[in-house]
Amino acid sequence: MICNYENCRCESGKNDCGCMKGIMVLVSIIGGIVFAAAVVLLFINSFLTQTGFFVWTALISALVYLFTVIAVSAAKPEGKAGLCVRCNTAGLFTGIFGTVFSGALAVSAVLTAGEIFSAIILALTAFFFAFMIISALFLVKCITE
Repeated sequence: MICNYENCRCESGKNDCGCMKGIMVLVSIIGGIVFAAAVVLLFINSFLTQTGFFVWTALISALVYLFTVIAVSAAKPEGKAGLCVRCNTAGLFTGIFGTVFSGALAVSAVLTAGEIFSAIILALTAFFFAFMIISALFLVKCITE
């Protein structure tokens, strides 16, 4: 169980929900580092040839997540779903905005396998993309629990 909903409030930085935000952030960071390392290894060794497709996929999915989270937050869900949304949106927004900004930078740059700058930008995009996906999975797990 990720969250305890009895007498729970997740407003103004106060987390007395029992939501395991720290665990979500830790798992997201570790997962992002592992995914970014795998992507950069494949990129440097020229096994990942369609980097543009990866970057555009990450960028578009981040924008879809952004509009979805905004729509769900604007609907102001009640009960358990509302608490989950309030408790988990900070991590999700971190992943979304990181993916959007690093993806936009990667789209505007020329990504070639021999350059360190290309590997760093691709690693940032992969890290934030994995962070976003893992945070979204934690949100779904929290809501469906």
